[in-house]
Amino acid sequence: MLPRRALVDALLVASVARDARPASAGDRVRAQTVGIDTGSPLVDPRNFGAEKGIVWGGRDRCDPTDVTCQQGGIEQASDVQAVPIAPGGLEVSDRVRFSVSIAGEGAGELEVGLFRSAAPDSVETFMRLSRGTLITASDDKPASFERSVALRVQRDKQVVLGGLKQQGGSMRLLSGQTRPQRVPVAPPTNGDDNALTHSAAGLVSVRKGGGSFEFTITTRPFPARDRDGLVIGQVVSGMELLERLNTLPTNNYNGGPMAVVRLEHATVL
Repeated sequence: MLPRRALVDALLVASVARDARPASAGDRVRAQTVGIDTGSPLVDPRNFGAEKGIVWGGRDRCDPTDVTCQQGGIEQASDVQAVPIAPGGLEVSDRVRFSVSIAGEGAGELEVGLFRSAAPDSVETFMRLSRGTLITASDDKPASFERSVALRVQRDKQVVLGGLKQQGGSMRLLSGQTRPQRVPVAPPTNGDDNALTHSAAGLVSVRKGGGSFEFTITTRPFPARDRDGLVIGQVVSGMELLERLNTLPTNNYNGGPMAVVRLEHATVL
């Protein structure tokens, strides 16, 4: 018989060895709103299989970013909302086409039309970001929507976009600092206001008064957004892609999509 101390050491070694073994499908644990294979690094977010990486709700559930997915993706053709009807008297004055990727893979295009007559300053800021020409000072590098990401997905409410990766700005010596610091382009404020409501899916909205680069696209009627949001346009093409974004799994911390959604390119039409 082993001495007591030796027996305890042997049990500890066996426990460590058991915990260090490769994870099997039965070892999956829950992390936020998706399953993750224990012991598997999330090396490639495009690998949606059960062997490593993200498992969308379980082994038998398909990848909701795939247009053919019937579980967690678009469940029925009727889930895709109709292109909204432009509010009476308003015409689309400016158009931007966004090329969208999900987890690094091309997902399609969203084309939005803007109502400059309803929100002239907000639309001008949006267009300058789309062109990649928005600056605060003459020596700034411009801020741009290019390569920006989706920040949150509120299912059946809205998708929040405009997380800038190209924030622009310039190097400046700030008070209390010994070295120059990069000061990004500041989002301009404005006094735009209109009576448009978030009464349908596919409406483009920004923060009232400006001061933010974020913009949202409603995925269903969302009247609560009227309190602090200003409708400046609408989707004119790409409602199928918008519904795919609406159904993406999100984390429980800030509602961010588990797969990175990126506006790869913005093309002013």
